Amino acid sequence: MFGYKGKLLRVDLTEGSLEERPTSEQLARAFLGGRGLGAALLYKELERGVDPLSPKNVLIFMTGPAVGTPLPACPRWEVVTKSPLTSMYCCGSVGGFFGAELKFAGYDGIIVRGKAANPTYLAIIDGRAELRDAGKLWGMNTDEVEAALRKELKDSRARVASIGPAGENLVKIASIQADLRSAGRGGPGAVMGSKLLKAIAVRGHERIEVADEDGLMALTRELVSSMKESRAVQNFSRWGTPQFVDPVNEGGLWPTRNFREGSFEGARRLNAESMRERLVKRDTACYACPIACGKLSVVGDGPYAGVVVEGPDYETLWAFGAQCGVDRLDAIAAANLWCDRYGIDTISAGNAIGFAMECFEHGLLTSSDTGGLDLKFGNHEVFVELLRRIAFREGIGDLLAEGVRAAAERMGRGAEKFAMHVKGLELPAYDPRGAWGMALAYATACRGGCHLKAWTLAAEVFEARYDRFSSEGKAKLVFDLQNIRAAVDSIGVCVIGSRAMGVREMARVMTVTTGWSFKADDITKAGERIYNLERLLAVRDGISREDDTLPPRLLNETLPHGPCKGIALRGEDLDRMLDEYYALRGWDRRGRPKKDKIEELGITKLLG
Repeated sequence: MFGYKGKLLRVDLTEGSLEERPTSEQLARAFLGGRGLGAALLYKELERGVDPLSPKNVLIFMTGPAVGTPLPACPRWEVVTKSPLTSMYCCGSVGGFFGAELKFAGYDGIIVRGKAANPTYLAIIDGRAELRDAGKLWGMNTDEVEAALRKELKDSRARVASIGPAGENLVKIASIQADLRSAGRGGPGAVMGSKLLKAIAVRGHERIEVADEDGLMALTRELVSSMKESRAVQNFSRWGTPQFVDPVNEGGLWPTRNFREGSFEGARRLNAESMRERLVKRDTACYACPIACGKLSVVGDGPYAGVVVEGPDYETLWAFGAQCGVDRLDAIAAANLWCDRYGIDTISAGNAIGFAMECFEHGLLTSSDTGGLDLKFGNHEVFVELLRRIAFREGIGDLLAEGVRAAAERMGRGAEKFAMHVKGLELPAYDPRGAWGMALAYATACRGGCHLKAWTLAAEVFEARYDRFSSEGKAKLVFDLQNIRAAVDSIGVCVIGSRAMGVREMARVMTVTTGWSFKADDITKAGERIYNLERLLAVRDGISREDDTLPPRLLNETLPHGPCKGIALRGEDLDRMLDEYYALRGWDRRGRPKKDKIEELGITKLLG
C-alpha cells in the first residue's frame, strides 16, 4: 500500500499480546486514514454500551497517508476512542513528530484494548514492538516520562506519547501529550490511564514508499511555495494562533467571565503583539512544516519566572484569560505549562475554572468547598494549585476533574445554568451569539462542543461573507466545512496548512502518495462518509436532536455590550438551522442518518 505502511499493531493489554494486522486497503481508500480510518475501526471494534473507562473500551492511534512524507504541513495523527467526559465518540488531531515516527517504525496505527495488570508502556523500535514495565514511570509528569524513556532507549530522537498524573487518576479532562502537543479534548488521557498504559515510545528508520515520487516532490515544491506566498499562512508564522485575540475580542464574541460578556477589557495585554514582545523566544514547527506556528515562550521575571512552555495558543490564552477574567500572560503561561505536565486539556480546564469562579461568586461554592482558595474572577494565583488538585483529584479538584456537566449535576442548586458545554464537552473560545454558524457547528460537532470541526469565523466575521447574526446559509456552510475538515484530519493535513491547500490539492496528495485516482469530489465525498459514520457512532450511544443544542445561557441571555449587544440567538433560530442541516445531511428529524444516505455512501457495505 503506497503512502501507508500496510500494517496495524493490535495490542491486548489484558493478555499482554501484540499482533500485526494488515491495514485494510478498502477502508483506507474509503475513509482516507487518520480520523476517518480510526472511526471505521472503532465502529467495528467497539461494543455497544461500553463504559469508556472499562477494559472493553478501544483506544486507537492512527496516521494518514501524507504523514511522514516530505509534503509540507502534513504531520497530523489522530487519537480515536469513546470519551469518558461525554460518553460518546471522541477524536483528537495532534501535530508534532510522533505520527511520522510511528510510520518510520513500521505501522499506520495502533489499536489498544484491555487493561494491563501493572503500569506498562509500549515501545516500538524499527518494526519491533514490546510491552515493558512502567512502574518507575507511574506518577511522573509527561515531560519527565519523555526524558526517562529517551534515556532508557538510548535515543534522544525517540518520540513519546504519554499521560501525566491526571490520566493516571482518571481525570475526565485528561490529555495525551506528545512533542509538547496535546490530544486533549474529551479525556483520552483517562482512557489511557484506565488501561494502565503510561506511554508509547516510537523510533524508526523505514522509508515511506509512495506511488509517484516525482509527482510527490513536484507537489511538495508547489505547496511550499504557496504557503510562503500566502499572507494568511505567513501570519501564523509570525504570530501563531494568538493573532485571533484582537479581531475576536473586537467583534464582541470573545467569551468573558464564563460567557457572561463578549469582550475582555484586558485583551490587549494578551494579544499576539504582547505575547511576542514579552514571552516568545523562538518559533517552533512540526515535522516537515515550513510554517512554524508554534511559539516557545519563557517567563523571565515575577512570580512565574522560569516558566518555559510551547504556547500559549489562542484557546489557552482565552481559557485562562478572558474566561477567568485574568489579563496576565505569565500566569497563563504557567497554567499552560502545568496542564502539559499533568496532562490536562487547557480548554476544558480553563472553562471549568471559570465555571467554578461564577459558582463561587453566587455562593454555590464557598471557601470551605474550595479548601481556602479564593475563586473570584481575576485571581490568577489559584491556577497552579487548582490544576494540581484537579490532577490528583483533591478537594474541589475532584469535582472539577469530572468536567462542568457532571460537576454542575453533582452540585445542583442551579449550577447547571453556569455549565458551558455541548454534550459534556466544554465550549471553546468563540461565543456563538456573535457568529450563528458557530452555534450550529457546536451543536452538531461529532465530539461535542468543538470549534475545529467547522470553524465558521473566517466566513462570518473576518471576511464577512455571511450575515453573522442570521441563520441564512449557515447549514450549508457548516455542512461543507465539516466534510472538508474530516478529510483534512484523515489525510494528515494541518488545518493551518490547509489554508493553502484546497480539495483539489488534497486530491493530488492522495493520488501521488497512494496511486489511487482521486478527484476533488472524491475528497469531499470521503469527508461526508466520515462525518456520517461518526454520527452513527454517536447515535449508537444515544445522541439525538435533543442533544444538538446549546447551554441555556446562549439561547436565553443576550450579551450586555459591544457589537453583539442585545442580539438574541433563540431556540427557534437554532431549530431552523438544524432542520436545514439535517436535510442536507440526509438525516431524519431526530438527527439519525437515513438508510438511503448510509447506503449511498457505502457505509453498510464497507462496515457490515
